[in-house]
Amino acid sequence: MTANFSSIICIADMNITEALDQCLSDLGLPEVFVQPAKQMSLVDHQGYFGFRSGTRLEENRAVIYRMYVPSEYETGVMHRIAETTDLKMGGRGSIFAQHINYNRGTPLSFDYEKLDKLCDKADKLHHEEHVLVSCIVPRGGIGDSLAQAILELGVCVPIIFFGTGVGLRDKLGLLRITIPVEKEIIWFIVPRFDAEYIEKTLISRARLNIPGQGFLYKCFIYAPVVNLRVRQGKRVHAATMEQVIAALDEVHGSSDWRRFGSRHTKSGSSEGRNISSRGLFFIGEEEEADTFRRTAMENGAQGATLNELEMRSYSAQGQTMVSHSRQLCDIVVSHNVEEKLKSPISRIGLFDYGKSCVLKSFNVEMPSVIRRG
Repeated sequence: MTANFSSIICIADMNITEALDQCLSDLGLPEVFVQPAKQMSLVDHQGYFGFRSGTRLEENRAVIYRMYVPSEYETGVMHRIAETTDLKMGGRGSIFAQHINYNRGTPLSFDYEKLDKLCDKADKLHHEEHVLVSCIVPRGGIGDSLAQAILELGVCVPIIFFGTGVGLRDKLGLLRITIPVEKEIIWFIVPRFDAEYIEKTLISRARLNIPGQGFLYKCFIYAPVVNLRVRQGKRVHAATMEQVIAALDEVHGSSDWRRFGSRHTKSGSSEGRNISSRGLFFIGEEEEADTFRRTAMENGAQGATLNELEMRSYSAQGQTMVSHSRQLCDIVVSHNVEEKLKSPISRIGLFDYGKSCVLKSFNVEMPSVIRRG
């Protein structure tokens, strides 16, 4: 069953997860997927006599909440979460929405009375002024190196979590023994006009143009709250730098005033050309995720990343919150491969009535120097 849904993802510091859980319970959301993560920042070292002697990378425990809501409640749900958790305070986290195609065999049952009471409805979709850059690299320190490089630019706070790579590694023969199966996934939420500069920086530093070194893609998102606390330290002013930046964004009506990259970047060269592709995010039981992955690869997909999730239901009143393990299979394919997949996926019955599998598909862009299928 396809429906008009929006995908909302909230990255929340561990200190606000209790308030966020209560908010989702108030909204009665029937299905939310969560996984552990960490938000990265820089901490200044103080030398003798108060002089700064350097910086070190700091990780703060966080949780990623993935949820799907009817599109007309997209803005209202995000604003409700931001208000009840004080998400706009520096360092607490980020929230964003994607415009997606949504497929689920058994429709979710929402409490529309609660949603109408607590959230404003909006028919108009917001302009996607931010970009989510997703970088997948072998686990073992590369993620921290990339995070520190972007933090030193002051553009955003990276989010890191872990997964397992499958598919491409198996096609490299003996070379596969040099490629770890464990992966680090790093998210960078950046203003749209800085995405190309960040992309080129990541490709160069992680050598992503070399097979087996990693993978990168980006998609456009609507992000009303973005964590900009790139540095942790003693507060010496009445307002934090993040609050000043947020206020200036509101005055200017966008974040264009703080453009980091060049305003005259040449995007016509083949080196910077991006290829339009499709992101397919499938969530289901472990066997169902494996079935989806194998079917996708039999029909042209080149590789996949698997993530362990916890599925929670916040709709049961007066009962213990239901929780189940789930697996997320993340695949990026060409438009042609997506079309080829429709028929075999329909035949194997992953989205028959009674099934709880979820498939989110959306537009992504890949740098032409990186090839994954």
